[in-house]
Amino acid sequence: MVDLCEKIVKIVLMSIGEGFEKLFYDDEFSKCHGYLRINNYSAPDHDDEGKLEKVDEKEEVEGLGMHTDMSCITILYQDEIGGLQVRSKEGKWIDIKPSEGTLVVNIGDMLQAWSNDKLRSSEHRVVLKKQPYYVNRFSMAFFWCFEDEKVIVAPNEVVGDGNKRLYSPFACLDYLKFRENNQRGRFEKVGFTVRDFAGINNSHL
Repeated sequence: MVDLCEKIVKIVLMSIGEGFEKLFYDDEFSKCHGYLRINNYSAPDHDDEGKLEKVDEKEEVEGLGMHTDMSCITILYQDEIGGLQVRSKEGKWIDIKPSEGTLVVNIGDMLQAWSNDKLRSSEHRVVLKKQPYYVNRFSMAFFWCFEDEKVIVAPNEVVGDGNKRLYSPFACLDYLKFRENNQRGRFEKVGFTVRDFAGINNSHL
């Protein structure tokens, strides 16, 4: 997973600017670290006929509300049940259907800030759908993050001549604590984003 993350980040840097993978990877990303999380989204309780006992009858129920990841990138493997949805810029929810042998890659908040919004941290959620009954959904997510003490600031070359820096510099650990202590009480659930935390017009720093 570490080798894969390195390859993906270098490709992403190449997409931002020619030669950026050579210019920035070693200095900015070589100390990144990752952690693996196994997620179990429990199906609602239902009786022998498939009718929900504790929630209203619906075609789909929320497994995890809309949120962004705090990582640089997230690599996700989802089981055949599916349920992952990504929100487009227009606000439409798009199903990311599972495909055997494939992985999903999300841009996270840290890379959005570092890239000065040239990359967008994807808003996504998980829904559980009837097929024909609700069943548990499992996924594995590998989060690739800057080190805690890393101060995230978009390099001048990334910002570009004539453009403004959109985020105040901030330490990764401070942002993690900000998300962990948000008023909704959930570590990764939607609430506050990196733009709310360090955006020039919204900075909490």
